[in-house]
Amino acid sequence: MFDLLVASAAGTSGAGAVESWSRVESAACARRVAAMAAMFDAAHATDGSAERDLWCTDTWDAVSAHIGATLRITHGAASNQLLIAVALHERFPLVAAVFAEGLITYQLVRTVVQRGALVVDPDALHELDRLLAEALSKREPMSVATAEKTVDAFVAQVDPQAVHRTETRARGRSVDVGDDHDGSGMATVYATLFAHDAKAFDARVDALARTVCPADPRTLDQRRADAIGALAHGADRLACLCETEDCPAGENPPSTGVVVYVIAHQDTLDERPAPPPTTPDAEDVEQAAGVNEPAAVDKSAERTSLDGDAPAMFTKPLRELTLTEALTPTPGRLASLRPAAMMGGQFLPGAIACRASQGATVTRIVHPGQAPPEPRYRPSKKLADFVRCRDMTCRFPGCKAPATNCDVDHTIPWPYGPTAASNLKCLCRRHHLLKTFWGGQSGWRDVQLDDGTIVWTAPDGRSYVTTPGSRLLFPELSVPTATVVASGVPTAHTTGLTMPRRKTTRARERETA
Repeated sequence: MFDLLVASAAGTSGAGAVESWSRVESAACARRVAAMAAMFDAAHATDGSAERDLWCTDTWDAVSAHIGATLRITHGAASNQLLIAVALHERFPLVAAVFAEGLITYQLVRTVVQRGALVVDPDALHELDRLLAEALSKREPMSVATAEKTVDAFVAQVDPQAVHRTETRARGRSVDVGDDHDGSGMATVYATLFAHDAKAFDARVDALARTVCPADPRTLDQRRADAIGALAHGADRLACLCETEDCPAGENPPSTGVVVYVIAHQDTLDERPAPPPTTPDAEDVEQAAGVNEPAAVDKSAERTSLDGDAPAMFTKPLRELTLTEALTPTPGRLASLRPAAMMGGQFLPGAIACRASQGATVTRIVHPGQAPPEPRYRPSKKLADFVRCRDMTCRFPGCKAPATNCDVDHTIPWPYGPTAASNLKCLCRRHHLLKTFWGGQSGWRDVQLDDGTIVWTAPDGRSYVTTPGSRLLFPELSVPTATVVASGVPTAHTTGLTMPRRKTTRARERETA
């Protein structure tokens, strides 16, 4: 079928080619989605899968990690795609057949899965699948908005109770983006901030939202929304609504300061303007030698350029400018300061990094060079800080978890591998557990090079390479460190390690959600 679609599209042109190749694209996407579902089915059919379903990093996480590494996407994105793939083939097989023919797009498939998720009765689900497959294959092409209305209409037809559940879910509150007031008594707050301020605001709101006790009836989104009000009133905690006399919320620590990590070069933080020539005749000597140096940029003026009215971009009217002059911005503005990055890799222009440094605690990052390993399991703060700044994120393929939220992992397990920069990397807890308990000769394996590069080998033998997140902005952090030498052959697991366990399986959690 797919080969026929490709052959028929090959001889088309214009709008016909757009339509034909779009169908080929959808058909190819359908096969990718089917392959994801097949990967999960195969993993779930292996021996011991029932036991692994109670592991904290279960079969779903293992398959999601493999998909994320293959597609170079985050674990959350891979898990979402896997959820759509499994739900499509288990709940909507007729729609999946329409998708395989390239008649609908992935966006429409996702709409079907999400909008139809509330239908739980088997007979109603079968009827919904039939109605949707007929509508999507025999009617005119639908936009996503039209598809949403169609699915909602069919859901109301086959399972009226699902509509009631949808209305119940819609009462949830969250911090969203917008600028309108609809007379409902609720307001929408929109803010554009410096990236480091936005990160601090997000962390502060989240910390306030978590000062209540577990019995508070509000969702986390609702508590985050209410925390903005508490923040505006100067409160350091959120009032708990559990209505119990012995509420333990008062024992929780109040929300105080938050920490935002910014990685910047010392040149960026140096507030001193460029020094003048050391001798009165230095400039004369350079001019005599024919050296035409560009005018020094006043870095203090660079920093203040973030404030006040914007200066004129050009020194003469636009009608008098050549095309080259019009396309070339005024040199010097924000250009002399080296850019920085927040932990996690978010780019910060140098001038904004300088603003972020005002009043901040500055910690110097020291490259270990060829220093010998540290004689202990846990790295020193100096070494751990270097590894986190070098890596910036979790080093598993596709994962973007900030290094501050990661474990510092020994690539060659301790005590066979030393505590040295060339043997340490950042892994989020999920991928740390994945490597530890889903590793071995038939699982995920990793090799670390002296410059921090990690070569991962997946269970199917395919290789994935991840490089330190700092390499583009701070290549000096990736200068090779001392080569490590293993002192023995590591065992599969260190004695005493156990996989954290779930209280119930993921499938059971979804059934009761």
